[in-house]
Parts: sequence; C-alpha cells; structure tokens
Amino acid sequence: MPIKIPAFRVAILALVWLSLPHLTRGQRDWGKETAIDRVPRLLFDTSIGSATALGYKFPSTSFGFSVELPVGQHLELQASTIFSPDKKFITDDGHSVKVNGTAIGWITNRFGLAANVERSWLWTSQFEKRSLFPSAGIVLRNDFLGPGRLYISYLFPKGCVWATAANPCKLQSNRLQGVQLHAESRGAASHIRIGVEGGFYRFCDQANPYQPSTDRVCHFAATAMANLRFEFHFVKRSFVDWDGAY
Repeated sequence: MPIKIPAFRVAILALVWLSLPHLTRGQRDWGKETAIDRVPRLLFDTSIGSATALGYKFPSTSFGFSVELPVGQHLELQASTIFSPDKKFITDDGHSVKVNGTAIGWITNRFGLAANVERSWLWTSQFEKRSLFPSAGIVLRNDFLGPGRLYISYLFPKGCVWATAANPCKLQSNRLQGVQLHAESRGAASHIRIGVEGGFYRFCDQANPYQPSTDRVCHFAATAMANLRFEFHFVKRSFVDWDGAY
C-alpha cells in the first residue's frame, strides 16, 4: 500500500515535536531531578475520557486547579480541587467535587513513595454521597516523551457496608478498590503537560444495609482519561536553566 503524503507529513511533525525536549535538554541525565523540581508550581487541570463502567455517562470531563510544593530535597506536597459535571446513568443528572492531598517522599532522584487521600462529594436529584479514597504507591521520573512522571498506586476500599447501632450506614459504600496508573510529560512547550490515566477496579452494587445476609453483586471496571494541564511557576526560570524537567 502506498504511503499517503499528508499522513506521512503528520507522522514526521509528531516525531519532531516529541524529539524537541530531548534536543533542547542537552546532556541532562535521564529522569534526573533538576532545578524546576524545587520550584512551587500551580496548574490548571482538564481531562476527558470514559468512566462508563463506574456508572457515569460518556464522556467524562473535569477541570480544576492543583499545586505542587517541594519541601526540602526529599519531600513534595500536592493538593488539588477538581469539579466534574458528569451525569450518573441511574439518575440522568449529577455533578461532583473532589479534593486531593498527596505526599511524595523521594528516595532517589528518580524514585519516590506516594500516599494520597481523596475526599469526594456527589450530588444527584435522588441522592447525595460522600466518599473517602486513600491510596498509596510509587512515582518514577522518566523521559519517555520528554520530562515526565509515572504514578502507580493502589486504591484501598473505605466506607460502611452494614448498619450498626453506632453507624446507621444509610448509604452503603461501593467498596471501590483497584490499581491506578497516571503518566504525564512535558513536551516542547515548557508550561504544558499532557498525560493519560486509568484504573482497573472492583466495586459492589448497593444492597440493604440492614440485611447482612443479603448478597452484594460485585463487578470489575476500567476507566481511561486523557489529561491536559497548564503549568505556572511561582519562580520564573528560563527553559535552558531547568531543562523542562519536574
């Protein structure tokens, strides 16, 4: 099959764009920390993708703000607030807000341990739900498509299942748990991050919290999102100074 010229041009342009970070970095060590890692960063976050397996209508979208604060050489704190207008299938309406807090301890320049806590609020016309999602995992600095990071974590189940005298458990927890992956990198533009994230989860349907003998039906689900983030530095440095890494 002959190669179409327009498609060939697009492929060449994409290759050049992905190569620019490597050409401008010079001899920086692969995945190594640079000066920008020690600069506080403010980000405007956007995402689009699919979470239909978790009961949300397609497409899933969200936007919000994040901040990344280095503390010394081995600690980084992150916080974010995200709003999503996603509708639930069961009610055909709804929206949610998520607040995240993350602590990263850098064991080496390239490898770190991360702990995260997320609090979410979901509002629909039929019910309201608050959830807590703790997770823990690792962070790897890399240079696959330019300076970037790979986050791998496990989400732990939380929330009540059966009603007790101390906890009425009016709305059962879905006991969501699973593996989460998030990869992002900075291309030729020093203030733009592109990334993908997803998860493979197990969760359970609602049942009667006052009938412990009632079986709960559980499912497996997968999600996938594409992210575009705009980064602002509290301390200005040139691209040459910090090599685009973070």
